[in-house]
Amino acid sequence: MTWLAWRQLRTQAAVAVALLAAVAIMLVLTGPHLRHYADTVVNTCGAHHDCRSVTANFQSLAHLRHVYSLLVSVVPVLLGVFWGAPLVARELEAGTYRLAWTPRVTRVRWILVRLAMVALAAVAITGLLSVAVTWWQSPVDRVNASLFNNFEARDVVPIAYVAFCVALGALLGALVRRTVAAMAATVGCFAVVRYVVQQYVQPNLLAPSQLIRHYRAPSRAYSRTLTSPNPADWVLSDNVVAPSGNVIGQYGGIGPNGTFGFNVSPNGSAVFSGVGRCPNRIPVPPGGIRSHLTTAQAHAIQAAIQRCVDSFHLREVLTYQPTSHYWPLQWLETGIFAALAVALGAACIWWVRRRLR
Repeated sequence: MTWLAWRQLRTQAAVAVALLAAVAIMLVLTGPHLRHYADTVVNTCGAHHDCRSVTANFQSLAHLRHVYSLLVSVVPVLLGVFWGAPLVARELEAGTYRLAWTPRVTRVRWILVRLAMVALAAVAITGLLSVAVTWWQSPVDRVNASLFNNFEARDVVPIAYVAFCVALGALLGALVRRTVAAMAATVGCFAVVRYVVQQYVQPNLLAPSQLIRHYRAPSRAYSRTLTSPNPADWVLSDNVVAPSGNVIGQYGGIGPNGTFGFNVSPNGSAVFSGVGRCPNRIPVPPGGIRSHLTTAQAHAIQAAIQRCVDSFHLREVLTYQPTSHYWPLQWLETGIFAALAVALGAACIWWVRRRLR
């Protein structure tokens, strides 16, 4: 049975290994130069005051970075679609399952061996690709301070994704009994699960850190109050919060009920949208608040706006996941998708054993 399962998989595996080898050769040929340039030129550009040009040149050297990240993100889905979904569905469509399930090879042994072999091959290929791309991309992520930006395409998480996709595809193939339909359903279901985990589960797997300060209104000369301690930290939200704890709006963005900002009338009365009317007046010049202002006029208007903001006792709350949480989050999300993969694989085996006729 093991030999038969390998014969059915070997052509697909050979193609995947050949493509993996081609990508690995490209990474090995360009990776050392990229890392050397980052260590010897980019990291020392501050002493020569030419970081902008050096960084631009580095980005041009790493122009394939988005392609490699996309590749690691897409491969688990492709393997789930083209390896996992047809695993049972194709046998059911062709009717060959009647020949495969014999007294010597029970249906449980058949699905267990085939599912395990496909899953292990997919995990090995995705794992090698993720390791190679993570190695190549590490200086790029360091220079761009983008540790969390490609979280799903780095280190161990893609391995869990592909195990999940293969098990999901196999189960859906057993349920719908049609290969093309199972392929489409695999893509859709994985996209939904990934979205839910990314938006609602991943940010809350570990308690995020917070920075809280008295809210300062943005101005032409001033654009931000709070930044996370490390540029590579994952900023989850930057909210303006009332004393009651209600979120009034997002810093530099909009509030939950619409526009977040000031509406100033020509007579100087102002309303802070979503908060209330300012107790003081804004010194509006004859040409209006958006006219060409002198330095003194701009300072006076900003000071009046800040007095209005101060009267409401607002706070800016920056919530973020620090870089120290990167690896714990990697392992936690890996564990979640690995557990889902085991559950889906068990469900597939049960369905083939009990429900297929």
